Amino acid sequence: MQKSLRGLEKFFWLYLLFNPILDIVNGLYIWMLTRGYGMEALNYRELTNGGGMTTTPALVVRMVVLLIMVIYVLMLRDKQAILTALPMGAAWAMSVLSEFLWTGTANISLDVTFFARFAYNVAVAMVYLNVFRNSELSKDRLIEKIHAYVNGMTIVFSLGILIPYVLGTGYSTYYDRFGARGVRGFYYSGNDITGALMILLPLAIAYFLFIPHRNFTKGRMLFYSLGPSMSIICLMLIGTKTALLAMVGEAAIMVVFALVMAVRGEREMLRRVVMLAIITVIVGFIFNGLSALLNGAGNSLFDKLGQSLDGIRDAAEEEGGSLISGRWNKLAATFADFKAAGPIAWLFGVGRGSQGHIIEMDLFDIGLMYGLFGFVTMTQMYIRYGVQFLMNMVRNFNVLVFGAFISLGITVGYLIVAGHILFTVTSGFFFAFVLVYARLLTTDKNRL
Repeated sequence: MQKSLRGLEKFFWLYLLFNPILDIVNGLYIWMLTRGYGMEALNYRELTNGGGMTTTPALVVRMVVLLIMVIYVLMLRDKQAILTALPMGAAWAMSVLSEFLWTGTANISLDVTFFARFAYNVAVAMVYLNVFRNSELSKDRLIEKIHAYVNGMTIVFSLGILIPYVLGTGYSTYYDRFGARGVRGFYYSGNDITGALMILLPLAIAYFLFIPHRNFTKGRMLFYSLGPSMSIICLMLIGTKTALLAMVGEAAIMVVFALVMAVRGEREMLRRVVMLAIITVIVGFIFNGLSALLNGAGNSLFDKLGQSLDGIRDAAEEEGGSLISGRWNKLAATFADFKAAGPIAWLFGVGRGSQGHIIEMDLFDIGLMYGLFGFVTMTQMYIRYGVQFLMNMVRNFNVLVFGAFISLGITVGYLIVAGHILFTVTSGFFFAFVLVYARLLTTDKNRL
């Protein structure tokens, strides 16, 4: 039994790096499929809704991994995890029943797929909590290992955007009446890759500032600077309001932190910030030069950024500049259904299958589609872990804790206002992972 558990834990470590690759492969698959239809810019939802395909290879793989996660938790006999999962399952079942009572039918396929994504992310938190707890490494060595993986993930994610950018291929972030603009490589969901980079960037910057001076060799400096520098460039290339706000906000907050530490007499972090800024400029010029060499003028990083900013301005002038402007109508429509469905729906929700769309404001999606009971059972783990982190943060404060706080804080704000994190299997995965990592930073490893 113990040998099997250790084998599964090694698999979960490898799965961290496999995750970004899975998204790239999935994007390539959809890219080839839509090109095969002769519709390169086709919205994938149109293809799936038209009956061409109801799922993707990546989702199938992740559901298999979800099954492996469930087996791992059952093998551990983790009572807390089981007691978290069972009420969630009941919330889903009751939402389907509520949907049937209200509409006379239930879209089981849609109900299952949507909830499975949420369950997958909760399982991620349960699994990696146990992986960290059962690690034979000391807490300091475990944190170092985690950051080696975090940096590796940011590099792989970034290459999935930067290589297509250099080659002049892949998806544009937007393809609408304002034109094709922004670069997201072979990631089909621009919001998902933005969310993943947004979650990981503060951690990557924080560790670069944290590395003890005695260990800050040239090799480590290069390796741990590539993740954050490439992530910053990629968020600029993606070019959405969310990506640019996250990139500027997170980088600025970490710079302010380094300045405050310098005022207090600890100037090493400020030197690291300057060093990271220089490396980011160098890396940007390298990829910019390669793109210009292979694609000619008009494809520079600044050209792409200018096009994105022009598109944001044009959309703001026509539709209003709010980050959540397009979501208010969805929220209003779902809330109208919620009110009309009556007391059972207020308790258990209108069900995902009753809705032709999602709101993309996660807490409202949970509350309206799964009701009061669903909201309590489905968010309690996130709330409990988050509160525990905040309670322990002050007495365990350092730059790594601050980086985790910024990552989680910005993401929570995003998923309330305009985010689709908890129901996506990339950014949701990393949000759950960082939530558990934040607990590790502020808690004794054996008490996780």
